[in-house]
Amino acid sequence: MNKAKIAALSSIIAASIFCALPAQADDKKPSAYGTLNVVGIGEYEAAPDEAVLNFQISAQEATASAARDKVEAGVSAFLKELSALKLPEGAVIAETLSVSPRFNYKDGKSELAGYQGSRMVSVTLADFTKIGEVTDLAFKSGINEVAGFSYQLKDPKAAQKKARELAIADAKAKAQELADGFEVKLLGPKTMSFELNQGVIMPRTMLMAASMDNSAGSRADYTVDEITIKAQVSVTYNFKAKHE
Repeated sequence: MNKAKIAALSSIIAASIFCALPAQADDKKPSAYGTLNVVGIGEYEAAPDEAVLNFQISAQEATASAARDKVEAGVSAFLKELSALKLPEGAVIAETLSVSPRFNYKDGKSELAGYQGSRMVSVTLADFTKIGEVTDLAFKSGINEVAGFSYQLKDPKAAQKKARELAIADAKAKAQELADGFEVKLLGPKTMSFELNQGVIMPRTMLMAASMDNSAGSRADYTVDEITIKAQVSVTYNFKAKHE
């Protein structure tokens, strides 16, 4: 190989090394940018303004028509009693009637034992003093089960907004506290996700699967607690070194 080719090759190798060195140095240099993750929690309490009572009547009879008729008679009687309370339209909802066969099983064989009919009636009350009265009317009419009872907010949007605002403020405060502690500057959120707990509460005292023995005169006292609406926001912030 002549001297000219050796000199040219040496120049190329030297240039390659010279160009690679800054890149190698940059790879070892810590980045002035990064991300941090925070979770903000917000809780807002509000007094419930509605009670939802779910009643069910069930009947077991020898024929499907007999089971149906007994259930429908009880529901009709209950609806008639409720009409005297002048509840708002939509406050009372009667679900679809259900009738199904019942079987007894013996020696691996099934035998028709009759039919069971059932129907659910939901009552929404704004006046909590009527809870006991409505329950009494249900048992008087032939309803034989209180299937559920809960308190809720008629329009939860305002309470949900408050909970979200508290969660956002909490996330911002946590992010700023971390940034100050590590002496970096926040650049703004990179990603965000949000969760909300609607907030429905069950009374402390409940009549679950109540029987006809729990008739008028045995009203329970109900403690109305405030509903807690919970919001959670997860945020990833970009940040950079303060003196970058």
